[in-house]
Amino acid sequence: MDGTLAMLPTFVIGLREGLEASLIVGIIAAFLSRQGRRDLLRWVYLGVGLAVLLCIGVGATLEAVSADLPQRQQEGLETVVGVLAVGMVTYMVVWMKQHSRELKRQLEGLAAEAMGEGGGRGGRAMVVMAFLAVLREGFETVVFLLAAFNENNGGTAEAAGGAVAGILLAVLLGYGIYRGGVKLNLSKFFRGTGIVLVLVAAGLVVTALHTAHEAGWLDAGQSSTVDLTWLVSPGSVQSALLTGMLGVQEHPVLIEVIGWFAYLVPVGAFVAWPPNRPVSRRALIKGGSALAGLGVLATALLVAFAPSAPAADPATSAGSFSAQLAGTPGQTAVVRTIAQSPAGGTSGSAATSITLHRSGSAQHAGLAADVYTATVPGGASASRPAQLTFEQVAALNGGRLPLGVRTTDANATVQVHYTDSSVLTAWVEPRTGRVLDLRWTESVLATLTGTQVGTVPLDSPVATGTAAMPAADSAAAASAARADLTALDRHSGLAEGAEAAGTLAVLALLGTAALVLTERRKRERVAVTHVTRAPAASTADQV
Repeated sequence: MDGTLAMLPTFVIGLREGLEASLIVGIIAAFLSRQGRRDLLRWVYLGVGLAVLLCIGVGATLEAVSADLPQRQQEGLETVVGVLAVGMVTYMVVWMKQHSRELKRQLEGLAAEAMGEGGGRGGRAMVVMAFLAVLREGFETVVFLLAAFNENNGGTAEAAGGAVAGILLAVLLGYGIYRGGVKLNLSKFFRGTGIVLVLVAAGLVVTALHTAHEAGWLDAGQSSTVDLTWLVSPGSVQSALLTGMLGVQEHPVLIEVIGWFAYLVPVGAFVAWPPNRPVSRRALIKGGSALAGLGVLATALLVAFAPSAPAADPATSAGSFSAQLAGTPGQTAVVRTIAQSPAGGTSGSAATSITLHRSGSAQHAGLAADVYTATVPGGASASRPAQLTFEQVAALNGGRLPLGVRTTDANATVQVHYTDSSVLTAWVEPRTGRVLDLRWTESVLATLTGTQVGTVPLDSPVATGTAAMPAADSAAAASAARADLTALDRHSGLAEGAEAAGTLAVLALLGTAALVLTERRKRERVAVTHVTRAPAASTADQV
C-alpha cells in the first residue's frame, strides 16, 4: 500500500505531462491524416524520438552529476532542481488553463504552414514542431521527476514505476483520442490534474527550502513549529500520502510552513477557480480586507500566546561542580565555577571566573555541544615535600633513578621542583548557554635539581587525578537544556510567525487600498463621462 502511494505523485506527473505531449503530437498527426499527407507522419515521429532521447540523456546526466558531488553540493543541486521543477509546473498549469481551448487551432495552423512549404522543408518543419513540443514537456517531466525522486528518500523504484505507468497511460489515451475512440473533457481533466500537481509542487517547495538549509544557503526561519510524528509516522500509510503528495514533514520548521501555504493557496486557488467565472473587483476588495483582518488577528494571537524566552546563560547546579556562563560564548567562554584539584582531592571555597577556548564540538548527553578547554594552575603540589630521598625518587620514577643520577646513600635527599596543571573541559549547549558537563584533569610533574648531572625531570607524573560532574547532574542539565531549547524554538517560531502574519496583513491592506482607490477613480471617470455626455439645454430653456 505504501509503495502504491509513493507511486501516485510521479504517476500524476507522467500522466499529465505525457498526455500534453501526446495531445500535441496527436493533433498534428490527425490534421495530417485528414489532409491526406500521411507521408509527413514519419517526420513527426522522428522529431518525437529525438526529443525523447535528448530528455533521457539530460536526466541521466543530471543524476550522474548529482551522485558525484559532495553532500553539501548535492543538497545545493537538489535545491536548484526543486526550484526549476516548481517554476515549470507553475508555468505549465497556468499556461494550459489559459490556452487549452485554442491549443488545437494554433497547432493545426502551424501544421498547415509547415505542410504548405512542401518537400524537404515541410518535413524538417514537422520534425522541429514535434521535437520542440515533446522536448518542452519531456524536459519539464525530467526535472519534475528528479525533484520528486529526491523527495521520496529511497523510494526511487516506486517513484520511477509510477512515472512509467503514467507516461504509458498518457500515450494510450493520446492514441485513443487520435483514433477517436476516447472522449475526455480535457478542461476538467487538466484542472483536476493541475490541482494534484499544485499539491505536489507545494511539497517540492518544502523540500527545496529544506535542502537549501542543508546546503548552507538558507538559515532564516529554522525554528520548529509543531510535532507531527503522530500524523506522519515513518512507514505508515498516512506518511506515504501526506509526505509524498503534500510535502508534510514530521517536524516542519517555520520557513517550510510559510513556503507551503504561500505557494499552495494562491496557485491552487487560481487553478481550481472555474474558467468562466470572473472575479469582480468588489470580491477582491472583500477578500483582501478579510485576509488583512485574519493577518492582524493572527499577529495578535501569536504575540499574546508566545511563551517568554528562557533565561540566558542558566546556571547548572551540581554541588561543587556548579557552573554558569558569564556572557555570550564564542571562540572563548567565561565559566564561573569552583576550582577542583582532583590529584589532591580538594576543591576551592568560592566560585571563580575561568576563560576557556573553544576546541571543537561533540555530541554530549544526546545534544550537540561546543567543547571548551582551559589549562589552569593545579592545587595538589602545594602540600608536597620540597625534598625527597633518592629512595622516594626511585619509587616515584618506576622503581629506578632517572638516567645519569647516582647515589651511594639511598636516604640522602635531593631538591624537587613541581609543575602542577589542571585542564578544565566544559561542554556547553550553544543556543541556551547551559553548561552540560565539567571535567577536571590534573597532572603533577616533578623535576630534580642540584644533582651531579644538573636538572633532571622524572619520567612519569608523580600524581594525577580526574574529577567530573556526577552523571545524574549532567543528565539533569541536558534535560533542562532540551526544555529550554523547546521553549526557545516555540518562542522564536511564534515570534517569526507573528512577524510573517503582520507582513501579510500589511500587504493585504496595501493591496486592498490600491483596489479601493482604482475603483473610486473608475467611478469618478464614469461620473465625469455621464456629465460630459448629458444633452445641452435648449435656448428656450436657457432663457
